[in-house]
Amino acid sequence: MRNTWLQEQLATISDEKYQFVIGEAVKYIEQLEDDNESLQIALEGNIWSPKKWNEKAEK
Repeated sequence: MRNTWLQEQLATISDEKYQFVIGEAVKYIEQLEDDNESLQIALEGNIWSPKKWNEKAEK
């Protein structure tokens, strides 16, 4: 998990009955972070694509 503050806060919840939910929440957050990173890379690739350099701005 990239959000260290959130990870620390989740680690402070030490009640055994919540561990499954916390573990699943961490997995979900990590998946969202990975998806966001993939989207960011795809968008940057689209912006910096040589094909885009030669396109004229649409008006």
